[in-house]
Amino acid sequence: MNRRAFVRLLSAAGASTAVKTIGAQPDDDQSTPTLYFADGYHGGVKGHMPAGAWRDILNTMRDIPRWKLCLDIEAATWEVLLRDDPAAYRELKAHLEGSPDSRVEMVAGTFSQPYGWAISGESNIRQLQRGAEIIRRHFPKAAITTYAVQEPCWSSALPQILLSLGFNGAVLKDPGTAWGGYSAGFDAELVNWTGPDGSAIATVPRYACEELRKVYETESAYATPEFARKCVAHGIPHPAGMYFQDLGWAAKPHVSADYIRYVTWREYIHGIAVKPSKEWRFTPEDILTTLPWGEQTLQAVAQQVRSAENRLVAAEKAASMAWLEGNSPWPGDRLRDAWDSLLWAQGHDAWITATTRTGRQAWAFQVASGTLDAETAAGSIVAESLRTLCSGASEQSQQRSGSAEQTHQPLGPQWIRVANTLGIEREDLAELTLATDRGTRSLRVFDAGGNEVPCQIAPTRRYSPLNRNAPPGESINAATVLFRPRVPAIGYASYRVEPQYSEQHSDASPQQKGPVSVTTEAGGKTVMESDLYRLELDPKRGGAITSLYVKQLKKEFCDSSAPRAFNEYAGYFIAQKQWRSSAENPARVTIVESGPLRGRVRVAGQVGGCPFQTVITVAEGQRRIDFQSRFTFEQETWIGDPWDIKPEDRRSEPRRSQNDGRWKLQAFFPVSLRNQAIYKNAAYDVCRSRNADTFFQRWDEIKHNIIVNWVDLVDEQEKNGLAVFSDHTTAYTHGPEHPLALVLGWGWEGGFWWGKCPLKGVQQSAYGIIPHSGTWDQARLSEETSRWNEPLNAALMDGAPKPGADSRSLISVTGGGVEIPTVMVDGRHLLVRIFNGEGDASERTVSLYARPVRVDLVELNGRASRPLTVQRARDGRYEIEVSMPRFGIRTLRCEMNA
Repeated sequence: MNRRAFVRLLSAAGASTAVKTIGAQPDDDQSTPTLYFADGYHGGVKGHMPAGAWRDILNTMRDIPRWKLCLDIEAATWEVLLRDDPAAYRELKAHLEGSPDSRVEMVAGTFSQPYGWAISGESNIRQLQRGAEIIRRHFPKAAITTYAVQEPCWSSALPQILLSLGFNGAVLKDPGTAWGGYSAGFDAELVNWTGPDGSAIATVPRYACEELRKVYETESAYATPEFARKCVAHGIPHPAGMYFQDLGWAAKPHVSADYIRYVTWREYIHGIAVKPSKEWRFTPEDILTTLPWGEQTLQAVAQQVRSAENRLVAAEKAASMAWLEGNSPWPGDRLRDAWDSLLWAQGHDAWITATTRTGRQAWAFQVASGTLDAETAAGSIVAESLRTLCSGASEQSQQRSGSAEQTHQPLGPQWIRVANTLGIEREDLAELTLATDRGTRSLRVFDAGGNEVPCQIAPTRRYSPLNRNAPPGESINAATVLFRPRVPAIGYASYRVEPQYSEQHSDASPQQKGPVSVTTEAGGKTVMESDLYRLELDPKRGGAITSLYVKQLKKEFCDSSAPRAFNEYAGYFIAQKQWRSSAENPARVTIVESGPLRGRVRVAGQVGGCPFQTVITVAEGQRRIDFQSRFTFEQETWIGDPWDIKPEDRRSEPRRSQNDGRWKLQAFFPVSLRNQAIYKNAAYDVCRSRNADTFFQRWDEIKHNIIVNWVDLVDEQEKNGLAVFSDHTTAYTHGPEHPLALVLGWGWEGGFWWGKCPLKGVQQSAYGIIPHSGTWDQARLSEETSRWNEPLNAALMDGAPKPGADSRSLISVTGGGVEIPTVMVDGRHLLVRIFNGEGDASERTVSLYARPVRVDLVELNGRASRPLTVQRARDGRYEIEVSMPRFGIRTLRCEMNA
């Protein structure tokens, strides 16, 4: 019997007649309870949507009237369906816009079905907002109230985000496509999934009794009688299963039997399941995921996504500043297109199948192209915004620069404006490369009040002498100026750069004294010193750090008794059948910068015959010590657990080489801290690790070992810690006998989707460390992440600033621990998002320079929650009071004057 004849037979039998399929028969001696099954589809135009797929689905729905569907579909799919099959589009629209008990439910509604745990909190919001915007354009009456996905596309912060977007239910199952992982289990029909801020949403969990199968499924995908009976025995009287099929598959129910009742998730959560009575304080460690961290392509994907995320939010804030200060047009279309490019790159397929496809269809190519487009647009918007902020010079300056004769005069003093996109006042390093007059020997920096500010000058080009036979001149043609401005929150400050023409201030004169220095001692060690730290690097041990002394704490952080040295690189080289370390061979340590504000060294060594270069940076007042590593694998190199898998076993073998990070190429950080505990951040969340170690080998034994932005190792008795930062989402390793380490590279057999993954060519990583006292929140690690992600921006002004306009904060918020991750413009409205990343729940004051007509507290779906009172402060600014719990998100919509 062919498929269509079989389907006709099912339809003729009626909705109540049993549909018999493999493995779905109840035992004769036991009754089988009803199992509620949420069938459906996921994917879309980017993943898999062959022509005719929707027509096939709709035909089968007519053939099987009791079949119901949940759709987790890429939002851009609907425009393509409207174009290619308008009749199917209209029929589907009728289903989606029908009554609440419709047979079809749109779920999740994200733009590209991302791994929410791998991206930023703001990206999680934009995925849902942009997806809903597109869906509403096509299906304005369709309700999206349930968050359900086929992949592990969750974030621990989702409850408050979902509730603010109008969701009233969620599902933590991914039984059919769990290649990348799954959630922890909880035996309940519904549970209150509680996020870090205390928000809770009714949720269908993966049951604790729901077994893991193969290397990509859980038990509810099969919906067997045994599973149904087991669930009832575990206190789940209305057990539920699900399977969101690939959109390209032949249309038919995934499972069928007389004890199975098809449901939408909305129907099950609000009409069938027992109301939740238990709370699940869900943390990042309840999302159990694994990818081959350290694999070259995946690492590049993660780095490119992170870089684009950082630049886009900074571009939005810069453009908002220009809109407020200079009435510049809001670049909404460009930002929307840039975000779309980034959101596509965040789709789960771009991560779990990063090495698949070829040519321009390759996921790696699409991510690189999309994030490049996003970053290029962001860079242009920041540059244009800075030009607006740097305009408005005084009339005297404009007159001096007006005539042709004057443009040929020496440049003389030049004014710099430094912009800060964070909601805190900062004194971080800023740098700008300037062209200078012939005869310039050095430069000095002054603030707007005429006070000299310490600076560091690095000539990048020199004028050639007029006599070509003469040796190279000392006159600077261009130089990078490095200084520490004080810049107010979401605002700017102005500084004057004075050229020095005399030998008295020549850059060839003795080095200015400052808080930062780099020297080589008689024994060969290199010493890097700042106002905060003193580091010793030993070339004989591969350039490892043998001393990290924190001056304020008067504490040595390096553990001299540990088998590994601090920032030693090591891993298991499979072809060599041995562990190899950078400490086995001497390294060359070169001083790149020696102060007075910033010191840099370049360590050139090798590990296992593979050369590396690492640049280490310390700077005045900067708590973070920066590392930029670059490994070169001239031949295919294999580093990791040597466990191999035959090609025919890649779909079924649960043990994978990439799971056990101990074997990978790592940077080690052994520290003199006892009573160790691990804290780590995720999207709008931080948790204390429950795991004794990060070690696992099998897909069905996953332990959370993910570092999104930082992981913090703390001595909970002495209250000291070491935080490690990463420029991309990756893995860390740690255990009782294993110091904290960051994964930098892996190459071997990855199983299905990956196959053999050699390390070949260049692999780069940027990471940082902060030794600190106190807990992670007392150490302000969330704030430090923002400082790293959004550096100060400096640009030349078109002259001296107008009197009284040299410095200004456009938006600020009082109290520590609260951030402003997003500022954007919507028509006449300024949207200001506030996140309490590490503060208490006390009331905060948001201060605006420009007068708002009205301010509302709004939800993420745009619905006004309540109006807020605006008060005029003594300094003339406009203040709004707002409060939120720790990890809470609030959005202010400020209507501004036209």
